[in-house]
Formats: sequence, C-alpha cells, structure tokens
Amino acid sequence: MGKIILKSQEQKVNFLKTNTLESAYVLRPISYSTITNNDLVEKITRTSYVPKSAVSATLVALTEMMENYLMEGHRLQLDGFGTFSLTVDGNVAKTAQDAGIEKQFNKLKINFNPAVELKEKLANVDVELDGIWRCVDIEAENKVYERINQNHDGVELPDGDGEEAVNPDGPDNNGGGGFAG
Repeated sequence: MGKIILKSQEQKVNFLKTNTLESAYVLRPISYSTITNNDLVEKITRTSYVPKSAVSATLVALTEMMENYLMEGHRLQLDGFGTFSLTVDGNVAKTAQDAGIEKQFNKLKINFNPAVELKEKLANVDVELDGIWRCVDIEAENKVYERINQNHDGVELPDGDGEEAVNPDGPDNNGGGGFAG
C-alpha cells in the first residue's frame, strides 16, 4: 500500500461558529504531480497488453459518457471505486418566499462518494508528516513560509534568519501541491 506525505500549513480559516477569519494550521496531503489521460493510457497499455489505440479510445469514450450521464442528472457508480453525482452549491432558504433558483442557486458541483472497498484501502494507507509551515506574513498576497521544527518538548520556532523561508508549493519543496496560499 502507498504512503501519503502530509504538511501542516498555516493559513486563514473561517471559523463558522464565531464567524471569524483566523490563522490556523491545516493538514494537507502533498500532491507531487497530475496524472494525465496520456499517462493512464501508457500505464494501462504496459500493464494490460491492450493496444494503445484501444486504451486511448476507451478512456476518451468513458470520459465522454461520464460527462454526458452526469449532465443528464444520472449518478455514475464505478464498482470498487465509487459514485459520482451532481450536488448544488447554494443558499439555504428559511422560508418558502426565499426559496427558488434565483435566490438559492449558485452552481452545480460534482460529488464523489468512494466505494466501501476504496474507503477500506484509504484506512490502511500510511501517513507521514513532512513538516509544519508557518506563514511569515499571513496578509501578504504571495505567501512565504518557514518550516517550524518539532522536538521532544513541542515546537521549536526558527531563529528568523530567513534561510528556511520558502514557498511550500514551489520548486524548493518537491513540487508541493494542495496548499492554498
């Protein structure tokens, strides 16, 4: 089974109970790359011995069919993987007068609900913390982060010499990924 590397990164978080935007640390998985259709076609071709043209045509057809069925209001269940469906991002109406598309609807979103088999596999994935990253200036547009070291007594803050300051999403940090700056 795989291993997922996590980072704890400082960012602004909206605390709904108090309706305040505050600095907090959020765990996020590192995403090292994006696997494209071509990457999938190459890997499937090598592992299944199905001709590349057949794999490519099947993947294109699958993608088109999934898109079409979703746009027609169907749910898509891929056995062992999960179910895709549409959900609505919108506002809650407290009264019938406040209900309706004009007042409630913002946009459609695609929801994914993993299958039991996939959930079980996720529960067995090893996770490891790569580090804790403090934002040097949480208000800045281009965020810069510095690694906070952990020792047996808790957290050890950097000495502020700027040597450790990096963008955890940048090239200095294994491609980063997944962190909202």
